[in-house]
Amino acid sequence: ALAEQRAAHAAVVAGDERALLLLVEHDPVVTLGRRGLRDGVRAPDRLRSLGIPIVESERGGDVTYHGPGQLVAYPVLRLSDFRLDVRAYVGALEGAALRLLASYGLEGRRDPEMHGVFTAGGKIASVGVHVSRGVTRHGIAVNVDPSAEHWACIDPCGQADVRAASLRAELAAADAATVAACAMPVVKRRFVAAFAAEFGLTAPETG
Repeated sequence: ALAEQRAAHAAVVAGDERALLLLVEHDPVVTLGRRGLRDGVRAPDRLRSLGIPIVESERGGDVTYHGPGQLVAYPVLRLSDFRLDVRAYVGALEGAALRLLASYGLEGRRDPEMHGVFTAGGKIASVGVHVSRGVTRHGIAVNVDPSAEHWACIDPCGQADVRAASLRAELAAADAATVAACAMPVVKRRFVAAFAAEFGLTAPETG
């Protein structure tokens, strides 16, 4: 994913592309942003036994987890093309996540003390960005149905009182059709539509 981001970043910097959106599911990994401290890793021995690496990242933010069951979106775009500064861009990423949640009938909220999106169950989306030559990298991760055991090994955002929520858990009491819509391909389509609406783009048609 990092190599793909770098290639996409080079294409946008060169003017060959206006904007690209990379959607991935990572293998299990814990990443430390520029503000991240290993103190936020609650169970390093457990991570080691599970074979989950801890790596440093150039993105902003603190400690987070990526893994299967989590949708990670890496928008690569020139901020000036969208008349955004970094703060407004982070807000737009949060806005896309809020739109995604709304498509499932869920109410999300921002927190004035930290980036990301929260539901009644905890933090459901994390944001960490990096900007170079005016073009973005990294982005936002939305918990769809990730491993609760893996998440329990860290303090999300480095905060011991923050719990990780997930789309599937929030919809546990919903009807079967809504739960079925938590399948990753469906979530990806809905996120693309939410992102396009938030950034004033046209979402590609899907079958």
